[in-house]
Amino acid sequence: MLKNLFGSLTGKTADKTEDSKTAQAEPDNAERLPPSFGFITHQPVYDSQQKLVAYEFVTCDAAQRSETGTSQYAQYDQLMLGTLLNLDVFSLLAKRRAFINLSLGVLDHPKLATLAAQRVICILNPSVGERIGQAELAQIQQLKQQGLCFALEPTQFGEGQLPPALQNDLFGLMDYLILDFSASAEEVLVPFLDKLPARFPRARWYARNINSMEAYEVCLRSSAAHERFVLFQGPFITQVRKIEGVPTDAGRLRVMEILRLLRSGADSKALNEQFKLDSILLFKLLRFINSPANGLNRKISTLDESLLLLGRESLFKWLTLLLFTSNKDDNRSLVLLERSLWRARFMENLGTAGGKNRLECEHLFLTGMFSMLDALLQQPLKEALQPLSLPPTVASALIDGHGLFAPYLNLTLGLEQEQDARIRTLSGELGLAVEQVNRLQLQAMAWAESVANGDQP
Repeated sequence: MLKNLFGSLTGKTADKTEDSKTAQAEPDNAERLPPSFGFITHQPVYDSQQKLVAYEFVTCDAAQRSETGTSQYAQYDQLMLGTLLNLDVFSLLAKRRAFINLSLGVLDHPKLATLAAQRVICILNPSVGERIGQAELAQIQQLKQQGLCFALEPTQFGEGQLPPALQNDLFGLMDYLILDFSASAEEVLVPFLDKLPARFPRARWYARNINSMEAYEVCLRSSAAHERFVLFQGPFITQVRKIEGVPTDAGRLRVMEILRLLRSGADSKALNEQFKLDSILLFKLLRFINSPANGLNRKISTLDESLLLLGRESLFKWLTLLLFTSNKDDNRSLVLLERSLWRARFMENLGTAGGKNRLECEHLFLTGMFSMLDALLQQPLKEALQPLSLPPTVASALIDGHGLFAPYLNLTLGLEQEQDARIRTLSGELGLAVEQVNRLQLQAMAWAESVANGDQP
């Protein structure tokens, strides 16, 4: 994976290359595009403080894309871009940036320049045999002057593909360079990272596929690369690591007790007594409930109003959010909150689309919301859920992976893990079309961002 880039670092670069001869993409025609082109996934991207700052959008059938010929590659990417535009993805992002993967043949797409105002970064992802020349460099330069940002993975433009002068010109136009960590070991990675600034002194690096907190920490503590890596993507945030000697947060313990009382049928007086012990908890709860994203007809001001107007099941749903916000300075908890909100809302949306009743949809929401409790509390999920006495259908899906709600949770996890075959199978079982799945998950993404950010100072 790192062979080409290692070659570049040692100066082993070919002297000659040919200009690109890729076929020109046809003008965009929205009427000819399908409402959706394959399953779209969105991978969270974090900064060095573990704040969620962007999403990378990918089509799950990327393997099919890589197998197409050069002449068809641009057409494939045109359809992908058209799908994202048709789904209005970019306008859904209130505070996030968007990374999209595009081949060189789409640089002349008529809609590309319009994405500059949408905070979009284009990742150059060439087809097999596709080469970059002066014409492509000129196109990139023009798009950058119009405000569009670019990124690339140097391994795809390394040894044998570009002469040094052209490589330096290309890399100099990039806003981000990408390094894939999916197969990197620390003993190989650390000396490699030490060479990065010398080879690319002004580069800002985007670390992809960080699968563990250890790999993330390698990037941060590497003396040479410490200030170079600015973006990170991968499941390291959700990794469960048992840390000995760290006391359980008192705020979370109180929220767990309130949840237990609510499930056991305790009256409003007992619940209010718990909130009086930490008045900030009630403030946060009401902020979540009254978020504009929820579209309530009237503002709820007290716990008693919440019980009266929402009911116990809905109130329980909103109380779960407080588990993620007991420590306001913990960016990781806020990230887990937003991702849990996305899972919860998406699963609830799936249930509504499939004709589930209100209670079942509430329980689907709970299933998604509690699915990351192990990562939050850093303990096995069964152990984390034990004090809550969850409904059997929720507990069965979370702990055993069985039951009525398991397909909804598995579909959600399949999208996160870009498992195209799994997504297609489960969508078919649930009677959902591709465009439905895409639309519902992207709506849930925007909703989760709105609700989560509403509670940040």
